[in-house]
Amino acid sequence: MSPRLPPDASLPHPERFLATDSCVQCGLCLPHCPTYLQSRQEPDSPRGRISLIQALARGAIKADARVIEHLDGCLVCRACEDMCPSRVPYASLIDAVRSELAGNTRPAGPQPLESRVLRQFTRSRKLRRLVYAALRFWQDSGVDRWGTQFADALPAGLGRLHSLMPKLQKTPLIDMDAQTGMDSSFDEDTDKPTVQLFTGCAGEVFDRATLLSAHTVLMYLGYRVVVPEAQTCCGALPLHAGDETSAQALAQTNLAAFTPTLPILSTASGCGATLKDMVSWHGNAAAPLAHATQDICSFLLTADWSGIAWPKTDLRVAVHTPCSLRRVLHADSDVLALLARIPGVNTYEIARNDQCCGAAGRYMLDHPEMADTLVADKVADIARTAPDCVVSTNIGCSLHLQAALRRAGHEVEVVHPVTLIARLLPPLATTNDVA
Repeated sequence: MSPRLPPDASLPHPERFLATDSCVQCGLCLPHCPTYLQSRQEPDSPRGRISLIQALARGAIKADARVIEHLDGCLVCRACEDMCPSRVPYASLIDAVRSELAGNTRPAGPQPLESRVLRQFTRSRKLRRLVYAALRFWQDSGVDRWGTQFADALPAGLGRLHSLMPKLQKTPLIDMDAQTGMDSSFDEDTDKPTVQLFTGCAGEVFDRATLLSAHTVLMYLGYRVVVPEAQTCCGALPLHAGDETSAQALAQTNLAAFTPTLPILSTASGCGATLKDMVSWHGNAAAPLAHATQDICSFLLTADWSGIAWPKTDLRVAVHTPCSLRRVLHADSDVLALLARIPGVNTYEIARNDQCCGAAGRYMLDHPEMADTLVADKVADIARTAPDCVVSTNIGCSLHLQAALRRAGHEVEVVHPVTLIARLLPPLATTNDVA
């Protein structure tokens, strides 16, 4: 959602916001809202934003720049939902109001270049591969060093984007399977249990190593891994930006791409949370897919890990828990439980692990000052405790944490738990027929 909206913006479908009436204005959400804790302004709290939505729906106020700023400043971390005694569906309300305002004020004719690029990035794997190749050339040629040296001279958005770029390794995108879902033939001609891997749009560009690690670990443990070629973005980026139409189109593509009778595993908890929550924004048709979706760490807890001759290791691992894993997937303890199975891996949670790091999808691009404020405590704790590495289950959080650590002069690697596991697995020949 963009703050560049006209001052006469209003909500064309006020009936969508009847659930705001269930908010009793008790204020229990306030101590858990990251933006309110920073600004101490009521309109930056869930209660305050609900009041703004109610006033917009009644026509009592117009969506001027200040109202938009307060609504746009929400991270959608959903900490308020966990504390709400009335179970107000806050995330659905904030997504809906962004969609209503954006849809009501979007000018006719060609859309801004940024919106068109984002829409194509979420829909086109060809574009994502082109972006990956371009970024590799940018880094391998050394041109990116100029971007670092003159970051302050770049336009604000480009400078920020450059600061978040990870060092891309020469990692191929895992092979895709041409079969398209809604049939159960994936597991024919094999007695191996079959799972489906969700790649995600950002994952295909910035997190190929994690996707490859997930594929490796699953196959090591005896699973057949299907990666449907027809899959696409989970829909989180357009959904939280107010573009419901694009999010719905992506949902339809994924519903056709996956087989709902087989597990759908996500390596990015943000993607997994969006898929798991699809019924709330796409309707009951999405229920089978939502039910089949699991975070890969949660799924791996159910696997048979017996017989693995783990090499001797001694690692201190700091665990970051994304809001999507904690608030939506409710699997915040699964990473700790999974890594506890590996001898010599000692884990601890970083400070204020129950509060948003500020990444929140593209929030870290649109609201860099707030995003950097929210991650500062986590960076300070990582610097103080000096772990061997940090693990996080969400690509956006990992990019944000890694960039913040880099800016602070700390060379601590941030990886996905499954990447750490893949690195520590012994050669398959030394196990007792694990696969």
